[in-house]
Amino acid sequence: MIIRREFLLATAASFLLASSLCKLAAQESSGAMFAVSDGKGHISLLWFPPPSNWPAGGWKLSDSTGQVIAPQIKMGDAAALKALSVEDADAVGKLLPVLAKPDASPQHKNLIAILALKAFSDSNYARALGLSWALDNVAPGSRTYKVEALDDAGKTTGLQLTSTAVDSAQATAPPPAPADVQAKGDQSGVSLGWTPAAENRQLPVISYAIERDGGGQSGAAVNAKPVIVGTHWDPKIPLFLDRNAPGNDTLTYHIFSVDVFGRRSAGSTVRIFYPDFRALAPPEPVSATPGIAKIVVGWKSEKKANLAGYIVERSFLEGGPYEVLTAQALPPETAQYEDTTVRGGSAYYYRVRAVNSRGDLGNPSSTVMAQPKNPAAPPKVEGLTADLGQTRVRLTWKPVSFPVAGYFVERRGITGAAGAETASASAPTKWVRLNSHVTPEPLYDDYLGLSSDTKMEYRVVPVAFDNAEGPASNAVQVAVADRSVPFPPSITDASGAGGKALLSFMPASPPEKTAQFLVVRGASAKDPGVVIGDPLPASARQFTDLYVSPGQNYWYRLVAVDTNGNRSDPSLPVAVHVGMPPAPSAP
Repeated sequence: MIIRREFLLATAASFLLASSLCKLAAQESSGAMFAVSDGKGHISLLWFPPPSNWPAGGWKLSDSTGQVIAPQIKMGDAAALKALSVEDADAVGKLLPVLAKPDASPQHKNLIAILALKAFSDSNYARALGLSWALDNVAPGSRTYKVEALDDAGKTTGLQLTSTAVDSAQATAPPPAPADVQAKGDQSGVSLGWTPAAENRQLPVISYAIERDGGGQSGAAVNAKPVIVGTHWDPKIPLFLDRNAPGNDTLTYHIFSVDVFGRRSAGSTVRIFYPDFRALAPPEPVSATPGIAKIVVGWKSEKKANLAGYIVERSFLEGGPYEVLTAQALPPETAQYEDTTVRGGSAYYYRVRAVNSRGDLGNPSSTVMAQPKNPAAPPKVEGLTADLGQTRVRLTWKPVSFPVAGYFVERRGITGAAGAETASASAPTKWVRLNSHVTPEPLYDDYLGLSSDTKMEYRVVPVAFDNAEGPASNAVQVAVADRSVPFPPSITDASGAGGKALLSFMPASPPEKTAQFLVVRGASAKDPGVVIGDPLPASARQFTDLYVSPGQNYWYRLVAVDTNGNRSDPSLPVAVHVGMPPAPSAP
């Protein structure tokens, strides 16, 4: 036997409800039967056997008065099959051998569950399965109805299904309405949720119908097919999504419970204003084109209902915060915005938002970045000065009246040595950039260490944010004095005869390094001593100390001094013993 694959498949929600209905129908070993009255003499009956006890010969229908209403209601009745599609009619015709055969497999139970769903949601299908009946012009009075299972020979098998009592003159109450209806809108549509009605096993709710007021329509059916969600669910989870909700309008939804006979409950109502999210969708793609002192932000404009325009936002960081550049929304036909409040070389991030007719803002577009260029290079630095210290040269200058990232400091040697730079006075060395990264402040310290006897020039170059360099400043010269100390002189001879100390000495090489000599006298070899007398000229080679006492010992040292005042280390100490002065002649 071949059964349509589409017929045997169902969604997860439908299958859950089908299983629940199958269990409901088989809640007792004898199955279940339902009956309703319209109060005008019409009675509708529906029943479903246990999964493992499907009668091969159909059913016998009677009421509680003993009247046999239908001696045999068979599956696949020709008149009932005419109301079905060709595919469904063909499938029903092939089901009886499968259903009548005892089978406890999971596949058989699944098939029964799907048949229960079809029977409880489609009255024509239930009639074709031999599971429903309708009575007209029934006399008033409370009655129960009973169906008895028949075998192949038309004899009863002992299986009976009995309905609750109904009165043809009194309408059966409709199913309870859904409770706690909630609505929430987003870009996908309007999500609806509700809590299930109180469970009624005598007349269960199997699906829900939804209608919508709004968008120029009233009472429009939202769901083409019944909303089947099962018998139990988490009320916090939406049950239905209206993807075709009209935007920019207040919508009213009516949700109805639907029982096994297709009867609706009173509607539960919820209202929601649903924005036009399509109008609020951000334009894509967005571009940012840098220019001279400007950035042009562009996007693709679209004609959308309820679109009022666009706003442009800017930030110095991709993650924000963003500032609004357009105080009022740009017209919807606008496709670009020119930002002239920028400075060259700085990075700017842009994004665009749509605005609807109510003034609501949509989500931002993707972020784009651009760096504009300056209209010209930075101006020349003025006021460069240099302050020479012991180990560094401090340079200061006036900041330029231009947005710059900072300054480069350059140096070149003219004479002598400054670090690794050497050159003659007639051929200065090339300029050397001292800082690898620009310094933002108008100040720079060039540490020279022990450099001496050299002359250098400095200049400063301004750098804009777009890396454009301005002209170099006027150079300022710095002359570093000779900081090298002379070598100590040598005492070549010393005498204390005649009551005085006489020293002979020689300058160290080169002799032109020595400009003066200092004489230091101490009381012992370890005594550092003090300088005595005035400094001796560079040409001096002897020194006589008359301020001594006969019989005393003195220790002498010499210190060389150059033209810059740099002193040498003291020479080695020389001891002098002062003798007696000569006796004076008689007058």
